[in-house]
Amino acid sequence: HVAKRLSPSTLTAVRYPGLETDPAHAVAARQMTRYGTVLGLVFADRSQADTFLHHAKLITQATSFGGVHTTAERRMRWGSDGVAEGFVRLSVGVEHVDDLLADIDQALEAIA
Repeated sequence: HVAKRLSPSTLTAVRYPGLETDPAHAVAARQMTRYGTVLGLVFADRSQADTFLHHAKLITQATSFGGVHTTAERRMRWGSDGVAEGFVRLSVGVEHVDDLLADIDQALEAIA
């Protein structure tokens, strides 16, 4: 659902094993009954990823996931994960879906 709301002109990819188009979907479908709350957003570059994270109001930047709040981080800030500079890992929390989608939309608009 979230992937459909994200602007394709802002992102180069959305990674989520529950999407049939995701490269990991076949393996995930064999191993999982649900696909979880973590997804990857791949922005064109570091600047777009940082702008998105800076403008998100409900999403807290954090390296360790596991709480009830939506959190995200730009993985390459550590410099050794072998992912794109614009890769943001997002862990969805318990916020109301409409509030979270509105926050994501307004943070994406800040990039444009």
